[in-house]
Amino acid sequence: MTAPKSLYQLVEKFERNKDQYKHQNYNESNVRAEFVDPLFEALGWNMRDSSQVKREGQVRIWGRVKHPDYSFMADRGAAFYVETKKPSINLRDSAESAVQLRAYGWSGNTEVGILTDFEEFVVYDCRVEPKAGDSANAARVWLTTYEHYIEQWEELAKYFSRDAVQAGEHRAILESKPRGIFGVDAAFLRDMERWRETLAKDIAQRNPNLNQRELNLLVQRTIDRIVFLRIAEDRRIEPYGRLERTAGEGRRVYEELKILFREADDKYNSGLFHFNPDAARASEADDLSMKIIVGSDPLRSIIRELYPWQSLYQFSVIPADILGQVYERFLGKVIELSEDGQAQVTDKPEVRKAGGVYYTPTYIVDYIVENTVGKLLKGKTPTQVAKLRILDPACGSGSFLTGAYQYLLDWHLDYYRQHPQRFRNRRRETTEGFVLTTAEKRRILLNNIYGVDLDQNAVKVSKLALLLKMLENESDATGRQTIMFSAGGQILPDLSSNIKWGNSLIGMDFYSGKQVGMFDEEAMYRLKAFDWEDEKRGFGEIMDGGGFDVVIGNPPYGAWFDGEQGTYFTENYNVFKGVKDVYVAFIEKALELTALQGLISFIVPSAWTGGPRYQKLRGFLIKYAFESIVLLPYDVFADAYVDTLVFVLRKYENNQDHRVLTYVYDKRDRVKNIDLSRNEWDVIRQAEWQDIENCKFVLDSQTIKILSKINQSCKNRLSDIVHIKRGVLFDKKLLTDSKVSKESHPYFEGDVYRYRMNYKAENWIEFNDSIKEKPKEFTWFEGERILLRRLVNRRQRLMAILAKPTFITNKNLYSILKSQNVGLHTILALLNSRLFSYLYLKQVTQATKDDFPQVTIRDIKSLPIPSMASLEAMNDNMVTLVETMLDLHKQLPGLSGIRLDTVKAQIESTDRRIDRLVYRLYGLTADEIAIVENK
Repeated sequence: MTAPKSLYQLVEKFERNKDQYKHQNYNESNVRAEFVDPLFEALGWNMRDSSQVKREGQVRIWGRVKHPDYSFMADRGAAFYVETKKPSINLRDSAESAVQLRAYGWSGNTEVGILTDFEEFVVYDCRVEPKAGDSANAARVWLTTYEHYIEQWEELAKYFSRDAVQAGEHRAILESKPRGIFGVDAAFLRDMERWRETLAKDIAQRNPNLNQRELNLLVQRTIDRIVFLRIAEDRRIEPYGRLERTAGEGRRVYEELKILFREADDKYNSGLFHFNPDAARASEADDLSMKIIVGSDPLRSIIRELYPWQSLYQFSVIPADILGQVYERFLGKVIELSEDGQAQVTDKPEVRKAGGVYYTPTYIVDYIVENTVGKLLKGKTPTQVAKLRILDPACGSGSFLTGAYQYLLDWHLDYYRQHPQRFRNRRRETTEGFVLTTAEKRRILLNNIYGVDLDQNAVKVSKLALLLKMLENESDATGRQTIMFSAGGQILPDLSSNIKWGNSLIGMDFYSGKQVGMFDEEAMYRLKAFDWEDEKRGFGEIMDGGGFDVVIGNPPYGAWFDGEQGTYFTENYNVFKGVKDVYVAFIEKALELTALQGLISFIVPSAWTGGPRYQKLRGFLIKYAFESIVLLPYDVFADAYVDTLVFVLRKYENNQDHRVLTYVYDKRDRVKNIDLSRNEWDVIRQAEWQDIENCKFVLDSQTIKILSKINQSCKNRLSDIVHIKRGVLFDKKLLTDSKVSKESHPYFEGDVYRYRMNYKAENWIEFNDSIKEKPKEFTWFEGERILLRRLVNRRQRLMAILAKPTFITNKNLYSILKSQNVGLHTILALLNSRLFSYLYLKQVTQATKDDFPQVTIRDIKSLPIPSMASLEAMNDNMVTLVETMLDLHKQLPGLSGIRLDTVKAQIESTDRRIDRLVYRLYGLTADEIAIVENK
């Protein structure tokens, strides 16, 4: 690739006047205008287009640049930052410049950062957490100088041209570099958790009359307020360093903070600093925070850690979604008080049940918002958009609400750019171009965004996230401008009518026929029944108007309910019967809350599409029109493998011709966005799901055709020719190393594979009532039978073997006995065939789970079987082939070299012959066989 002529001219110009440019008086503004801008223009960037490149300008505080000089933008925000210095600074040795640039990149989560004075061009790995004492070469991945720009042009363009960056190629420069231990999210969470524990212990010790709920609220509120004011400083809404001055030596820190909090309450009126002395209980009023005693030392430590001298957080560039990720995980723990009043931090009970907190990745939020809010905005005017109501009924830290809010902000700004004369008062001009006025951002937030959460602290955090999103790109000058336009001179809106505390799933009817006085007060706070229809406590006006236009989110899952709540859910939610996971109730509730023609989109576990316990949910949902379903890979959530999908559902009854778009990612795919072209989607007629056994939502149209054909020709099911039982569940202490009674039998501890068994039965167990769960009859553990492994193997195959010895098996093995005149050899061939695995896995998402891909008895018994006559006619051939397979597998141990290769080849050949016989039994064509074999 040849360097452009403009680059030759730049290099020649710098060389010719090098002494002038390296003089102390030649500053950063000069080098940006004369050299850095033209360099990146040569790389294809339009340096005057703020949608491509955002620049800081000459704003400095205490001599410090508070934003990176350039933010080079990709579709989803800043791709990398560039910090410029004057050429008189030797960048290769400037540790201070390197740490500053890396702090921006690390805080902004951009991965790559560039430090340049044109003379030198230095690339850093911003994934590595920066430290104040780092050298200039720490995390450095590339350094070149202007003398080499022309010969290295191909490499520069490969990583940093606009086309390369839009394709994500700039990250490739880091491929061989180690990733830092802590990203900004992990580091900030680590610090916030430490602050919470320190504050909790201090406040609990100094204020022994506080109960546990009050302590949690006060600690959360104090941290929220401090973090908000610190972020406001870096974003130039508050005077820089004012918060830090409250933490000076000898000062009574909390008394000075209370002054700041009162002033902030007057200025922002957001609820974050609001004080309500007229509340019914002190614990409900924010003025409780005015009465407590807090030690100065823990507060002083927290505040100082928020400034550059002790940490390198750059709050001017930390994305709102990163803060949301931190808070989501932060909210997964709670402060508990011991009997002696000591505070300790533990996981919430519901988090322990669910196995952790799973924060939704930004690309999932973006996809859901685009396919709900984005669809409803098409063809509308701002006046029409003002009537849209968007809800997250389990809003948590507010990630979906801030995503929807950002989408609305971008849509309005784009609309106003296209109609500049009609909406002049709703936008203003800055050095970066036109932006929305603060008043307009406030109006959109209050009109369109709504949320509910059972966690009172989550409600506070969700409000905080939305307010921070509203204040992005604002400054103290903007604040003064806003004050002139807003009522009462207050900048931020009070979101108490938009984001509410309550249980989305439990209404006031929970207390019907019950004496409220019998309920423990703290239990009532944990339950927090919510009245959607109430004008003040709920969203009565919206519900009277038909409901919400969009319902989105990541509802909680993994938590099961029994007792009074479980009874309530069972009685009030049709889909809760049979499966107790709370997310199914959220789906039903979402449909109840959504207006006709409205859209619902959740990310939820995928088990409901095919699992036997979810038939009621599928039957309930099939009435409505699915627009799309995307089955996601394993690693969507950090630190947890959860099998999930995203669905988009429109609330109107589907007709027989309604089509659904589906896409199935490979379970091992690593996805960073969902950006599918039209020809990548599969298209399924929704009515076809009703024709599948138990109304399973099969997401592959080719599989549906094969299933339809097989179901028409095969009226029998596996349950017609076999009986199946699971093994025993028991305490391992019951095992003995020898036979102790006539009820003692060997206990199988080996493994089952296709046509092969690793026999291991060194211990014994008595078959009696001491076993927790067991079949009534012992016949399941003796005589000729098939053992089917409950676990699906890594190659996505069912695994079964013939067994004759007497031994007891555990819950991970199924015993199969024949019930008709069909030989076990033929049944074994069917179970181990490629077609049976295909039919099973395509219908049952549990079989492709990463943590425990399993076979369920109900699903395996429902698989179609050819006629008895067909099976009997092919029985002799099947017996011969299966006996061959069993014999070949017995020969494998001890073989090596050509003998081993020969036997393996015979096994593969015999396996193919069995598959061909099974295909013939089911009448598959060559094309259909190719689909089954993924060819």
